[in-house]
Amino acid sequence: MKHILFSSTFLLSLLILTTTLFISTAWADDLIFRGLFRSSLSETTTTSKSTGESISTDFSLFSQQYNLDFNKTLFPNLRLLGGARYELSDTTTTTGPVETDAEESLLRPYAELNLNTPYYRAGIGYNTTRVENSTAGFPDREDTRDEWTGLLGWEPVGLPRFNLRYNNRHVYNDPKTVDFTEQLLSFDAIYDGVKGLEIDYYYNRLEDQNELTNLGTTTQNHRFKIDYLGQFLDNRLSLNTYYTLNYRIFEFPGVDSLETQVPPSVGLSGLSNTPDNGPALAVNNALIDGNFVASSGVDIGLDGDETTFTEIGLDFGVPVDVDRILIWVDRRLSASVADSFSWDIYTSPDNLDTSTWTFYTTVSPADFGATENRFELAFSVLRARFVKVVTRALDPSVPDSANFLNIFVTELQAFRTVEVSGQDEDKSTDQNINLQLRGRLSDKTILGYNMFYRLREQDVITEKRSELYNDVYLNYVFNRIFSFNANLSNSDTEQGGVDTNTLIFGSSIRANYLETFQQTLTYSSTNEDVDSLSSERRSLLLRNNADLYAGWSMFLDMGILWETPLEGSDRTTTTLRTGTNLIPDDKLTLNLTYLYSKTERSGDVSGDSTRTELDLQAFFVPFRTLTLSGRWSLLETNNQKNTLQTYNLNWSPFPDGTLQFFFNYVETLRPEVDAKERVITPSLKWTLGRHLFLELFYNIIKNESPVAISDTNSLNGNLRLIF
Repeated sequence: MKHILFSSTFLLSLLILTTTLFISTAWADDLIFRGLFRSSLSETTTTSKSTGESISTDFSLFSQQYNLDFNKTLFPNLRLLGGARYELSDTTTTTGPVETDAEESLLRPYAELNLNTPYYRAGIGYNTTRVENSTAGFPDREDTRDEWTGLLGWEPVGLPRFNLRYNNRHVYNDPKTVDFTEQLLSFDAIYDGVKGLEIDYYYNRLEDQNELTNLGTTTQNHRFKIDYLGQFLDNRLSLNTYYTLNYRIFEFPGVDSLETQVPPSVGLSGLSNTPDNGPALAVNNALIDGNFVASSGVDIGLDGDETTFTEIGLDFGVPVDVDRILIWVDRRLSASVADSFSWDIYTSPDNLDTSTWTFYTTVSPADFGATENRFELAFSVLRARFVKVVTRALDPSVPDSANFLNIFVTELQAFRTVEVSGQDEDKSTDQNINLQLRGRLSDKTILGYNMFYRLREQDVITEKRSELYNDVYLNYVFNRIFSFNANLSNSDTEQGGVDTNTLIFGSSIRANYLETFQQTLTYSSTNEDVDSLSSERRSLLLRNNADLYAGWSMFLDMGILWETPLEGSDRTTTTLRTGTNLIPDDKLTLNLTYLYSKTERSGDVSGDSTRTELDLQAFFVPFRTLTLSGRWSLLETNNQKNTLQTYNLNWSPFPDGTLQFFFNYVETLRPEVDAKERVITPSLKWTLGRHLFLELFYNIIKNESPVAISDTNSLNGNLRLIF
């Protein structure tokens, strides 16, 4: 009966879309119709090494998706845009004698009317998302989000530009466990009529009402910013300075506790084989820019780096309390894919190449939003300055994984719950002052100074916090061969009676002896005082780069690091890293890298540790239509040795590339479960015509750990239609 209903729904959907397509073709200026049919079949057998018992799991999925988008120019400056997205998926999972059927449908229509002229613009829009889930043995569920938007903008010549926006969002479900509305009114104005000067003002009012408890909150934000950039003394001196004032009033009558976002100072991301140690995470402020759609560059899909851990984190400047994290991604995920991710949470007092990160907890699986593309990680409250979330890129053995080559993380948010009994209002003031001076004293000398000051005061939720940062840097060129760089920075932070002072010094000498040989000697030191505790970090690194012949280069790095952390034993780490790049002709490229490091600890029961890495890569393009690559890696840590191999082939038998064959062989270590995984994937992509595209993937996966062996075979197919 279910399959008859499924087929009827499919035919009805196709009929409606075809009719809409036929009617709209003669009316719309631009009309795009896209269809996607997905099928996935997989079988996994897990055998226990101790008992020899086996458990088999079968998974099947059939999904259909339709997208219709159109736009129509009603008048020269007035355009109507609209469309709809419809998805229907049916999955069956069988483990032993137990079979589970699930069905999910999604409907997302939208419409926008926009007016654009050289001096003013206006717009109104509506969209809704409705998701229905039906799983055998569980009550049916329906989640809905309705959203209205409005815009009014004015851009007069020589006067301030302004925009007025309105957003109304209603989220509810059935059965009635969620029902809330949000109304957001915002106004922004920008004036840049004076050269080098820009003045911004922004205001918003957010009303959040929980219809189930009849409780609500109101937030008002005022932000004022003045920015100046100027050049003086024949452009030998540059000045860039700005002042920002943020004032917020948060009203929460009748609420005993509430959740508030913890503002971070810096977003962080990186890849690592050792999440409990370094290397330091790199700055990635795209994770905290408030854009929930644009990619931050972190990919946890199949094309992400599955050979290592993906790390995303936040630096709060000082230790803070956190009990919930939201991880936003750029697309909606199927249940099997979303539930496959495991999220480990780590904390640290610092973020250095040899930092020690403390494991806090694991969240698996994390709730994935019904109408919003984000993971929710809830846990008991932690307190730390640095917090990071660690996961693996999508495992190819996960059912339906072949349809998610990319899953980009777009935003990372942290929250905490605070008790506010007896309070009904919170006011906060946040002021920022930044000053940057850069002067060219001579043709060989550049001197610069940076200053940043921040003062944050909040009545209820956060204590007073201040930050002062000063930095001086010098660049000097001695002659054609030698140049020198140095910088000295000092930061002072105070919050909750805790004073933190950090002094950082760095210097380097660069020597270009020949066009084909360069050396750089770098010294850096960091001293940090936190009340009665202090830490010190000093490093010395010599880097050598040489071009031996045309198409042959080498490098040699030697370094030593001394550390005295806030807590724990002293550490000394010596590192040797060397490698070569060889291009014998335009068809072949060889890369070889060797790394050796040793860490000695004084007074630590864990003792010394060593790490050796050897990596060989080859890229071969014998013909324009054929590409081959291979990689062989050796990893040895404290006498534990592992080898990994990776091979890839890409063949396009026809010059136009309409048919492409792929073959991938990948070996991956999974130290978190003490397992080694092997994945063999033949696949093809075939452009059958201007409007029809076919993709087929077949995976053979073997995962072996000390306790079990798991074998997975899966077949995935996609058929795309575009008109």
